[in-house]
Amino acid sequence: MGANGSFANGSTATENGRRWQTIHVLKDGTKVIELKKKGAVKLPEESHSPNATYAIFNKDGSGVKAIAKYGADGKKIWEIHTTDHKGLGAHYHKWKDGKPLDEEPHKLTPAMKKLLKNISDLK
Repeated sequence: MGANGSFANGSTATENGRRWQTIHVLKDGTKVIELKKKGAVKLPEESHSPNATYAIFNKDGSGVKAIAKYGADGKKIWEIHTTDHKGLGAHYHKWKDGKPLDEEPHKLTPAMKKLLKNISDLK
């Protein structure tokens, strides 16, 4: 763990010295983040805070691209995708030990649907 309590350089735990900036925090603590400079729109894999949930929007601002939940060990637990795969619409993938599990996508739980709606309503 880094000196500031993060698991990697560029932690989203603080705004200083990182590539991401927090643009909104929901009541439940979910952080909506974006890159400070233009670049690929991808959730942080190592640059995050433990027990955090992050959301990102598409580059063109057309809506939520993905939401991810990280565990106490700083590794991703699940990631919601809004891109439609195989007719599922928005769905999620389970992660373990920092890698996606080799599984089919899952339908969103009611809690995930609510989270996605709350974040989508921000834009």
